This record gives sequence, structure tokens and C-alpha cells, in this order.
Amino acid sequence: MSWCAARRLQLNADKTEVMWVGSRHNLSKLVGQDLTLTISTETIQPTSVVHDLGVWLDSELSLKHHVSKVASTCFYQLRRLRQIRQPVGREVTTQFELTLDTI
Repeated sequence: MSWCAARRLQLNADKTEVMWVGSRHNLSKLVGQDLTLTISTETIQPTSVVHDLGVWLDSELSLKHHVSKVASTCFYQLRRLRQIRQPVGREVTTQFELTLDTI
């Protein structure tokens, strides 16, 4: 905490996340332990998934949660495109399909 104070930084407990990272076997050894992190007067509860720089990381660094979120977002956008396909006409959707083929 003295490092932060020397640089005039202050912990924002509402935005701070802590996650214990390890193999499934090693993480199972922590069950029942007090895993909270206390800095000065702030206590931070651990979480199993964190979002940082657009990537969802889980405690095993497997990216399962990230892939699930990305796939969910893609399917949502595909459903939206399907909804507007008829109102915009065949010409627009054909152009869109050709654009996708070149990517």
C-alpha cells in the first residue's frame, strides 16, 4: 500500500477484482480456505472469472468463458441480421454475403 501512496494512487475496491489462478487440482486444495484479500481497510472477495482488456479469464486460464461470451455475441448479431434480411431486400443481403466470403 505504501507503493500506491508514494505514487498518489488509491485502491478503488468497487473496481478491484482478485482471482486465484491454478490447475483444477491445486484450486481444489483451496476449498474451505479464507481467500479474501485485505489491503489497508478494504477487503476484496475472490471471483472465478475476470474481464480484462476485452478477454474473460477464468481461474484455470482455459478461456471457456471467453469463447462462450464471444459465441453468444456472434449468434446474437446473426439473429439480428436474419431479422432485417427481408425488409432490406435480397440485393443488400447478397452484397453482405459476398463481403463475408472475402474475409
